[in-house]
Amino acid sequence: MGLNNGVGTQNAGSTGGDDGDTPGAKDLWTQTLEATRGGITPNDFNKWLGSIRFAAEINNAIVIAAPDQLTLDRVSSEYARPLQQAWRSVDPKARRLKFELWSRVPSDIRDMVGDPWAKIEESVAPAESKSDDTATSQTMSFDTLVTGPSNARAVGLGKRLAEGAPIPAGVIVVYGQPGTGKTHILKAIEAEAARHNDKRRMAYISAEEFMTRFVDGARSGDTRELQAFVKQNDLLMIDDLHWIAGKAKTDKAFFGALRSVTSMGGHVIITADAAPGDMVGLSKELAGEIRGAASVEVALPDNDMRKEIVRRHASLIARSTPNFILTDAMVDRVVAAIRGPGRELCGVLWSLQLETGYGELSPTPEMLETVIRRIAGEPRTPSLDDIKRTCMDLFVVSKTDIESASKVRSICHPRQIAMYLSRVMTDKSYPQIASAYKKKDHTTVLHAYRKIDKALKKGDPDTISEIDRVRHAIFDRMSGIDSGS
Repeated sequence: MGLNNGVGTQNAGSTGGDDGDTPGAKDLWTQTLEATRGGITPNDFNKWLGSIRFAAEINNAIVIAAPDQLTLDRVSSEYARPLQQAWRSVDPKARRLKFELWSRVPSDIRDMVGDPWAKIEESVAPAESKSDDTATSQTMSFDTLVTGPSNARAVGLGKRLAEGAPIPAGVIVVYGQPGTGKTHILKAIEAEAARHNDKRRMAYISAEEFMTRFVDGARSGDTRELQAFVKQNDLLMIDDLHWIAGKAKTDKAFFGALRSVTSMGGHVIITADAAPGDMVGLSKELAGEIRGAASVEVALPDNDMRKEIVRRHASLIARSTPNFILTDAMVDRVVAAIRGPGRELCGVLWSLQLETGYGELSPTPEMLETVIRRIAGEPRTPSLDDIKRTCMDLFVVSKTDIESASKVRSICHPRQIAMYLSRVMTDKSYPQIASAYKKKDHTTVLHAYRKIDKALKKGDPDTISEIDRVRHAIFDRMSGIDSGS
């Protein structure tokens, strides 16, 4: 499946037109939704069509993403035909609509597009149907941003920028893996800065949109509109720098935009997926400007932050869906099952909200398991080696030690934890587990299992915490995530 991203074509998630005054595919999709609205009840429109998103143009097809299988099935069976008809009436290129489950879109394209549900699209639902609470829940502000060790420095810097506090660096780079909340930080800065000073000159633009608008302007021989938009700002916010990598002319225009803001004492804050020294595809001038910037990393959230993300977003959903209440056990289940970044945790909650019929039912553990299977797939069983090596890493013991007969607690205890989890997380027998640890018979494994099981049943907090920590680390190892110590 090839993404159509040549110069002058409609890119994934792009809003710009292909040439002259021709509307972009995303704008045409908005027109299609509006044309379809009249034939559907407002409740059904908001419930089903309000949940799907423009994703990308792939192989001359416009991919419309559904968050879950239930929405995809309903849209495909009941609304695909009128949507196709409305689309054909507005699209001069006669492209086709393709409805697809978001999780089935190739991962490289999903990474390029970002989370379509994180970008608030006012055209999807009628303005009059939005309550103040709903609008608040959709705002990317510092109030809705979960702050912790992984992003505290970036958030602190963002608040200083928003307040207008002195910051010597003219260019600031916030970098980190996709889905770690970098866009949320930018939008929160924008909202907070506007609250502090209505007269402050600000502009927010994604690097993708910058590129599209530059190409459109270059074609018509007039890039003054773009220059006016980005230049002479007190604060210029540019999202996803990687979009312009390898685009020489856009790179040059981008460099000019940075210099025009900083030369007048303003600030430019940029988000990127890589640290300044690891960025590739930039011109020598722009690369030098980025390496000379103040930079701060946003890392993946730890488990405490992940739980708070789930609770925070569940609370926001509950404002419009009052019976959307998750138990602590359900929160723990989401965090344990979804090992990706915060946006994937939110995806579970949005899908669960839809599973409840937007308030018709209260969420249940069974509904949650259904949603988790759709998003994460069927759970993989760890191998005995996965479990053994995870315990070796966490407790800092060697392979020789963990397979030895040593009774020293610093060696014996990790071995017992590993043997216990090997029994409960796999279908291996006691003799098979004993063989993996170079034991002649299974009595050592049986003793380890009974000892850890007894401590858990007694509610020993240290053992409960250790087992939980090792379980998470095992799933992280299986997912290729570095869980640290």
